[in-house]
Amino acid sequence: MLFGLAMTGNLLHAQRHWNVAVQGGVGTVVNTFDGYDEMLASYRYPVADVRIGYQTNENDHPYARLYGYPNVGFSFGWLGLSTMKYNEESRLGSVVNMTGFMEGDFFRTKRISIGFDGQIGFGLSNVIHDSNNNPLNTAVSSPLLIFARAGLKAKFRFTERWEIGADIHVEHGSTGYLSCPNRGLNGTGASLSLRYYNMPPPPRKYEPELWPKERFVYGEFYVGGGLHRSITEWEVFGTSTPWPILTAGGNINFRYLPHVSSGVNLDLYHTDREYLQRVEQFERILYGDETIDEYGHYDAFSCGLSFLQQFYYGNFTVFGNFGIYLHKHAGLHDQEGRCYQRVGMKYNFPKLEGLFLAIDCKAHQFAHASMMEITVGIKI
Repeated sequence: MLFGLAMTGNLLHAQRHWNVAVQGGVGTVVNTFDGYDEMLASYRYPVADVRIGYQTNENDHPYARLYGYPNVGFSFGWLGLSTMKYNEESRLGSVVNMTGFMEGDFFRTKRISIGFDGQIGFGLSNVIHDSNNNPLNTAVSSPLLIFARAGLKAKFRFTERWEIGADIHVEHGSTGYLSCPNRGLNGTGASLSLRYYNMPPPPRKYEPELWPKERFVYGEFYVGGGLHRSITEWEVFGTSTPWPILTAGGNINFRYLPHVSSGVNLDLYHTDREYLQRVEQFERILYGDETIDEYGHYDAFSCGLSFLQQFYYGNFTVFGNFGIYLHKHAGLHDQEGRCYQRVGMKYNFPKLEGLFLAIDCKAHQFAHASMMEITVGIKI
């Protein structure tokens, strides 16, 4: 295996920046809805990945230095969910995924490093929900999934070219509410890795002149939208219709490091009124007229306030929001929690002053996707 990994690393590219890794471990399903208890007899599953990475160094983009010369590349992975034991005929399918990854270090010595590991991309599941043959699997209703993983990794470079590592991570896969039902796959796990590098380790120290002291405040405004489905409609009829949601907002950010900023975001949403009328109709069937009359008016407008964290790398920005709804009255199901999250990426057009395009996944209660959003905005 060692010889094969070394040969693969040498053949990947003539440059010395490339590396290759294999890793494997075990994951555990996080029980985020009652159906898992009825369906699963065991919660653990095997995981495996093959990674092709590019080790940045002092000759790359200045942002590489700010992140401590991260290792970036592509990962091809497998989650063996089909290997778990099941109580019923319903089951989950194994997931294969292809993601982009970024590994960076918080701490590094000559041989030991500790840092973060982030992945985002797409997955494919070979088993999905079927109301007749697979009714308890309400986690996955489409073969195509959005897949993300985040974790902490410790590594030991026992020679100049070879490294072993261990990590703990959380992972999520869902349809982003592009299909229904969409309870989503949530898991935690740990794995071991072996990597071959085609180059020596990057520098261990940051150069002071690469950390400018300038700090500044700036704002952003954006508009966009996404598609949302009613889980209530699916519970009544077994199908769901996608409906548009318009979104707008603005934020104020304090960029205290060249590659990091924090801020506050105001999120505004407007739902199609016909959609709300249908939701009210469905919920009267599920909960009864008395409950819905007590609930009151269904409002198309909702808004929330969120904490915003952004990380910059050249023209790209990765961002995450944690928010609380200030106003939301869109149905009993959507009223189950006031906590929401957004995770996404922006591209800042270098030749269009301040203009950016963003895509993100909005979720509720750290468990269930609500919709995929696409927005266009401007920095001021």
